[in-house]
Amino acid sequence: MSAEVVQAVAVTPDGRPGVRPPRLVAHRGAPRVRRENTLPAVAVAEALGADAIEVDVRRTADGVAVLLHDETLGRMWGDARRIADVSWCDVARLGNGLDRIPRLDAVLERLDGCRSTLLVDLTSAADALVAANTVAAFAGAVSVAWCGAPEAMIAVRSVLPDADVWLAWESLDPPTPADMVGLAPATLNLDVAFLTPATVRAAHELGLQVSVWTVDDVEPAIWAARLGVDSITTNDVGPVRAALEAAERDGWPDAVREPTEAEVASRAQALAHRIAHEVIAFTREHPVGSVTTKAHVADLVTDVDRLVEQHVRGRVRAVFPTHGFTGEEYGAAPGDKHRWYLDPVDGTTNLANGIPWTSMSLCLTRSGHPVVGVVADPWRGEVLEARRGRGATIRDRQLRLDDTPRPLAGAVVGTELDGHLPWPGFGTFLDALAARSCTLRVLGSGTLTIAQVAAGRGIGGCVSAFDPVDHGAAVLLVHEAGGVVMTADGPVDGFPPVGVPFLVAHPGAADELHAVWVDALRG
Repeated sequence: MSAEVVQAVAVTPDGRPGVRPPRLVAHRGAPRVRRENTLPAVAVAEALGADAIEVDVRRTADGVAVLLHDETLGRMWGDARRIADVSWCDVARLGNGLDRIPRLDAVLERLDGCRSTLLVDLTSAADALVAANTVAAFAGAVSVAWCGAPEAMIAVRSVLPDADVWLAWESLDPPTPADMVGLAPATLNLDVAFLTPATVRAAHELGLQVSVWTVDDVEPAIWAARLGVDSITTNDVGPVRAALEAAERDGWPDAVREPTEAEVASRAQALAHRIAHEVIAFTREHPVGSVTTKAHVADLVTDVDRLVEQHVRGRVRAVFPTHGFTGEEYGAAPGDKHRWYLDPVDGTTNLANGIPWTSMSLCLTRSGHPVVGVVADPWRGEVLEARRGRGATIRDRQLRLDDTPRPLAGAVVGTELDGHLPWPGFGTFLDALAARSCTLRVLGSGTLTIAQVAAGRGIGGCVSAFDPVDHGAAVLLVHEAGGVVMTADGPVDGFPPVGVPFLVAHPGAADELHAVWVDALRG
């Protein structure tokens, strides 16, 4: 058992972990069996013994609360209209038989007298008011809880002052008493990507229960239970329940043995490859919404950055729940000897300004050594990937840089600004390369600047400060493609020291380019 788990669970007198199996929340009913958010899906979830059944509720044009996750009817019902623009009579005609969009009051009637709690998920205050009034008018005996956007929960409270409210939590920071003011929640509800031992401890100390979503695989479900979560939202109530019951029966045993690096790397490379293609599709298709600043007005972050990071964290957690994770937007989560580093959008300023030159960087390390790295280029549709000792590839083509001498004349070297400013020696470096008929490019993504050298595009690249979040995957790519990675002191294996300027180069030009770069750094 990892140290992070030991700290989070009680111990029985015989020395075994004292874990109480969490309650199971059926996500949108039973979507693996029947169409999500329908009466048959709710009925199957109740028959499976779900402790709670989560449904999404929106309002129709004439103010009827109905079960639907999306803003439009397109994905589930083949109608492109927004649900808020369609009357209940028109909504009721969609589907066939029992596979129709149900009213919330019909679901309440179906669960009247049943043991399952109905968990109503809401995204807007307007939808929340309609849903809360529907529940308030219902005369039966159904336990109802509420989750979703904070403004929606406030609206629920305005109608139902004693409502069982779950607080949405999208941070790796543990909750504090100040976070409870106003809403007075009973449960902290968070994506499993944000689940940490510190958050569970802090929530319990505040008298809150902890619920995580959406967990469909056995390994993360057991890991979450051992951390002490009180409920798990899942699409697969039956298999997850069986796995938790088996773990309880067997005394929540530790893993038989620690997996080897090769075993972890093989699974991690396959996962990273799939994630990279998912991120490419999402980044290309998702329009940039909100754009805000971080450290200064030129340091931008978009909703795409946050959405991609949350998705990737969740995907990794589902396969490797005990691994640590450090991301650009949400920071560091604890873990074992393995740690993932992610920059969801390297080149955010380009993305926010409509310039198609950005990338995603995802790298796995083991005891500080890079093991697997992928760089996804959404605009070329390319995934560059590397595994320590196994080489680097792009589109199934092996990347290999030879050691044939290469002149700087006529070549291209990439670099990036230090934030929005030139790094010390930038002008000198530019002039020195120009004197050698070599062109310096600043394109706006340090990840791609370094990774492209591994692909033979450009003779070298340099960045003012190494950070494994931004450059870990690209550096591994260069190493595995046969390129050279250097600091001012010379070549390095593995990662350069954090915060130190570094250069990557084609082997045939490394010595000359390094000399020019070092002279520029020294002024």
